[in-house]
Amino acid sequence: MATVKDERLQIRVQPDEKRLLESAAQASHLSVSAFVVQAAAERAEAILADRQFVTLSPAAAKAFSEALSRPALVNRRLAKALKTPRGFRFVD
Repeated sequence: MATVKDERLQIRVQPDEKRLLESAAQASHLSVSAFVVQAAAERAEAILADRQFVTLSPAAAKAFSEALSRPALVNRRLAKALKTPRGFRFVD
């Protein structure tokens, strides 16, 4: 059973970009909409994946692990920063 798509995304492109997307969509045997959504979703997943994992060398992993095991030292600058209201909010 096909899912119903009720969200809409509108974009403006240059004529040469449109021709490029149309050609690539045709070569992929997809509609332009399907091609653009597929390509954008793949790129979005790649960008987000790069931000979810950190790759460390064995030496860096050891140093990181050791740093996590030590108690934190709070100096004056850090104490002041922790008391300062943040200028952003987390988005879940």
